[in-house]
Amino acid sequence: MTEAERKRIARDLHDGVLQDFSYTTAAIGMMVLQAKDAKLREQLQAAVDAVRRGAQGLREVVNDLRLEDEEDRPFTEIVGSLVRRSRTMAPRLEISLEVGEQVPSALLGETGTQVSRVIQEALTNVRRHAEATRVSVSVKMDRDLDEKFAPDDGKGFGSESSPGMGLSSMRERAALIGGELEIESEVEQGTRIRLRVPLPQGVLE
Repeated sequence: MTEAERKRIARDLHDGVLQDFSYTTAAIGMMVLQAKDAKLREQLQAAVDAVRRGAQGLREVVNDLRLEDEEDRPFTEIVGSLVRRSRTMAPRLEISLEVGEQVPSALLGETGTQVSRVIQEALTNVRRHAEATRVSVSVKMDRDLDEKFAPDDGKGFGSESSPGMGLSSMRERAALIGGELEIESEVEQGTRIRLRVPLPQGVLE
């Protein structure tokens, strides 16, 4: 999926489906207030809660899709924005960020876009599946390689588990820019993701 397609889908979901969710929540809420039967009120309230959960889930999807203008922003700003957004969406999840002094704040073009998407996928997986209480993101330099780490304290998964769409997408994005992606996970031991990427020519000149 191209970045233009992501933006279009995010816009359509925000302006269409999310607005419908808001209207539906308000309409059912009015029914709750007007209902005289206690059992009916309970059922309607359950429906309101379900719609709100659905809206929240969709809002997270929209936020994930709205990583706009990557190629026109310094890489370090993109990473910081991703972490702040995840903190907003998961306030109970402790997310730390460490950016090494040698990491360039320059525009990294396609490399920056794909690396930021890998970090985004990793944070999304932690929020939705890991049942973790904390996760750390570290960006460092080692010679001409950019290094990213995202370990968490979640439930993890075993070697027999099939990779989901998120992990497959991360591997594809790493391959596009000549990167190496390592994923280590054990049941009840959390997950650690490491991405090593060669920087574009001219970045350190």
